[in-house]
Amino acid sequence: MSDSDCKHQTLVLLPPPDKKLRCRHCHLTIAEEELADGHCPECYEAYGLKRRDFEPVEPEKGGKARYVCENCGAVIDG
Repeated sequence: MSDSDCKHQTLVLLPPPDKKLRCRHCHLTIAEEELADGHCPECYEAYGLKRRDFEPVEPEKGGKARYVCENCGAVIDG
């Protein structure tokens, strides 16, 4: 079933986004769990430098709930 044919009747609430960090050099925004050995993967790939200088990115206040349809996999903002 394609998502355009689906009526999205079976929705599951997605958890809030993970804590994000922004590299102070290249400005890549990435989840803390995705950091390769604690350094910025973009700076390492582009410049060969293992930079570990990040700033936290605060989640949006009053962010909307997000859902995923179990039938077609579409992600829907609430």
